[in-house]
Amino acid sequence: MSDHAHRRRILVTGSTGAIGRPLARHLSDRGHHVRGFARRPSEGLAEWIAADLTDRDAVRRAVDGMDTIVHLGAYPNPADFVNVLVGPNVIGLHHVCEASVEAGVDRLILASTVQVITGHPRGERPVAVTDGPRPVNHYALTKAWAEIAGDMYARVHGLSVISVRIGWFPRNSEEAGRLAASPLGRDIYLSHDDANRFFTLCVEAEQPPRGTAITLQATSRPTTLARMEIESARAWIGYEPRDTWPEGLPFPAD
Repeated sequence: MSDHAHRRRILVTGSTGAIGRPLARHLSDRGHHVRGFARRPSEGLAEWIAADLTDRDAVRRAVDGMDTIVHLGAYPNPADFVNVLVGPNVIGLHHVCEASVEAGVDRLILASTVQVITGHPRGERPVAVTDGPRPVNHYALTKAWAEIAGDMYARVHGLSVISVRIGWFPRNSEEAGRLAASPLGRDIYLSHDDANRFFTLCVEAEQPPRGTAITLQATSRPTTLARMEIESARAWIGYEPRDTWPEGLPFPAD
């Protein structure tokens, strides 16, 4: 932990997921108090709650006493909007945001996705946050909603909010194989190691102040041409990617 970072009380939702599990352990190793929240037990953490994001009371219990929320929990793929996505990605988000206000949380970090901007035509310059969202499926639409919700909760309720547009983060060897076959994928790749570093910086950075919401884009180093602008992440939280595909994977790319 840097000299400027203080020990935080952090709730990580989705703490059994591909990003959440190593991040929760890493934050704990850095001296933070970490509580996990997922639908199954968060093995390796001293404190966790096993419940669903649609359970408002469980979410409120999980948020109580925390000063920082890393909200990774969601259904992570395109799917039926009404029967699959609305519960975790819309109602669950609402419960987390409302509980954060009630508990007086300082910082709320919301996981968004590169799919929010995949509707932009491929050009010679990276897509910037200021280009606006252009989702192409309902999963991405729920994440665009999360970004807008974060902005509202910062302005109206005084939270410090960071929405993170996660690049192509392969969760297993099969997904890594699909990424390897996609030249575009290699340029929006986010390694497991860089993801860990990115979210740790979001937790520990002094900026943004309360009442401010920012959206940052998280990728590793492109193999050819950058597709997502990361200058904002450099400026706000000091992020500097270290990996280039396929570096930073905990498994082989089949």
